[in-house]
Amino acid sequence: MPAPAPIRVLLIGTGFGAKVHAPAFAFDPDFRLVGVASGRRENAESVAKQHGIPFAGDDWKRMLDEVEADLVSIVTPVDLHYPMARAALERKRHVLCEKPFAVNLAQAKELAALARSQGVVNVVNHEFRYQPARAALTRLVTDGVLGRIEHIAIQDRIPGWARDPSRRLTWLSDRHRGGGFLGALGSHHVDSLLLWAGPVRRVLCRLRTIAATASGVGVAHHAISADDCFTMVLEFRSGAIAVVDLFGGSRARRDRFEVFGDADAVAIQGDRLYRPKGDGTDEAIPIPADLALPATPEAALLAPFRVMAGKIKAAIRDGAPITPTFADGVEIQKILDAARMSDQAGGWVEIEE
Repeated sequence: MPAPAPIRVLLIGTGFGAKVHAPAFAFDPDFRLVGVASGRRENAESVAKQHGIPFAGDDWKRMLDEVEADLVSIVTPVDLHYPMARAALERKRHVLCEKPFAVNLAQAKELAALARSQGVVNVVNHEFRYQPARAALTRLVTDGVLGRIEHIAIQDRIPGWARDPSRRLTWLSDRHRGGGFLGALGSHHVDSLLLWAGPVRRVLCRLRTIAATASGVGVAHHAISADDCFTMVLEFRSGAIAVVDLFGGSRARRDRFEVFGDADAVAIQGDRLYRPKGDGTDEAIPIPADLALPATPEAALLAPFRVMAGKIKAAIRDGAPITPTFADGVEIQKILDAARMSDQAGGWVEIEE
């Protein structure tokens, strides 16, 4: 029996796309990169030369029309996700889109409905799911080891624009383009929270932009309009509570996750998964071997993305289930939109069922 033909991939975007998406697809012989588009033609041509991609250009619409492909991988600023994903879906291409996959809930719902009607594989790239400690924690929750989840605390510390004047200003610093750490990192945290505690009833959130007023940063940084800090409280339909606190004015990168159930409690710090003990010490929890990632020192997120790519391949070829789909992305978008509404209104915002 002949081997199946490689899955033909079109890549739109050459920032994160060049660092992670392109190398992952190029590494796997079951994929073949057939086109790359970027806002800057020279960037597309550079990626094409590096990976032997036959088409390179600065017109993504032309690429979708002229290059035959199976999968479109969208790695662009958030405000471009909707038109690109819609165009790919209308051509009945499978779609992988970076997170968050829409600017607002209306766009998210429309894309999810179109993907469902077209019957194609559709995925939001929440590759943090496959970091070993998080994946192991998800398994503990799913297997009922922690019992009923009662409380979750996520603390995220980032040396953002306020502490790093050399940090480049991109679309991420512009709220009108979908920038801000709520979307960039908060969406990952919300994805994990939905896995661990289920549907959310209501959200309370406070967004801040401390880089705009921080001392010692460049003049250009004072024009930053996107959030670089947020504190969000989520009340789940189960009665559990989660607190997500991200501070972009840290001097060092650090994050910590704590999940408390009525039967047990576990925590993640860095790559460690452990169980806090009553005497103040902790007990390391081994990561199952099947959740280990391949060594990819060239890019920290390349390893979990290769896991995502493998799942996309199984979904396209064998019809294997895959998450998070665009429908899952809708649930995440509900919370992101509610968080922004809460910040504006100064109170709790209910999440529609």
